[in-house]
Amino acid sequence: MIIEIAAQGGFGGIAAANLHKTIDVSDQPEQMRQELCEAFGPDELARLARQPCGDCADRLTYRITVTKDRQSRSFTLREAQIPPDMLDLIDQM
Repeated sequence: MIIEIAAQGGFGGIAAANLHKTIDVSDQPEQMRQELCEAFGPDELARLARQPCGDCADRLTYRITVTKDRQSRSFTLREAQIPPDMLDLIDQM
């Protein structure tokens, strides 16, 4: 599984102007691979995307694309929709 993450927005639109990360999950140690697969599985991302955003002004917007078995699915999530442990994984990537 390959995970691509791009972020934009933030205060004044400048906080994540150049954030773009790509990670091949199969290249990660077992523990990290398992955490990434659970957090960024398409079903989990779809569930998060359906959650109400609340106050999303001046927050980052993440575009996450997951490619698995040659099929890609993309999700747009606001920072407030992403759990803190998932944000930590994004920082580690």
